[in-house]
Amino acid sequence: MTSSYTALALAPLSVILDLRNPFSYLALHPVAALADELRIEIDWLPLTVLPLKPPSDPAPGDDRGILHRRHRARALAREIEIYGRAQGLVLRDLYRDADASAFELGWLWLRERSRKDLPAFLSEGFRSYWSLELDPSSVPAISSLVAKTGGDAAEFEAWCAGDGPKTAARVAGELRERGLSAVPGYLVDGEFFHGRQHLPMIRWILGGRRGPGPI
Repeated sequence: MTSSYTALALAPLSVILDLRNPFSYLALHPVAALADELRIEIDWLPLTVLPLKPPSDPAPGDDRGILHRRHRARALAREIEIYGRAQGLVLRDLYRDADASAFELGWLWLRERSRKDLPAFLSEGFRSYWSLELDPSSVPAISSLVAKTGGDAAEFEAWCAGDGPKTAARVAGELRERGLSAVPGYLVDGEFFHGRQHLPMIRWILGGRRGPGPI
């Protein structure tokens, strides 16, 4: 890849997700449906963030801060369960802290070489990861997924052994330099939004800001 490669501004809407983040999985299909509805392209971007923390076990001497964090962790787990069930998603082990480097390489390779195949790769990758079927650190496993969703496995593996890791580092660095460090994240019309709750505002912006904005 050339030095002019940029992580951003390749489509009207950029969506930043982390395979290992359950809220990213909850965001994946609704924003894809929005793009289909508006007939726009999404530029999908990977970003590794801290994994979700499980609630701590009760212990003597727990202070108010510990109690608050425990209740918050349990509330987040309930939210994920409710919204996952509503979408028909399977989410096992919400606190899985896996190495997803190979999956991100597959993601970026398809983004550069075969963008039309990327949505299918993401859909199957998120599904199989959260069903505990996928090892996202395994280049052979991701190579198989690349081939399954329309990419060239041999070319992908060669890229992994060459420019791939440098490209992944460059994309991650550009996102963080611009302060885009949360998932799910949405970049539209120069504005960054964090969280699925902003989809109505994103739809309004992409629709030309006609009429009053959502509140």
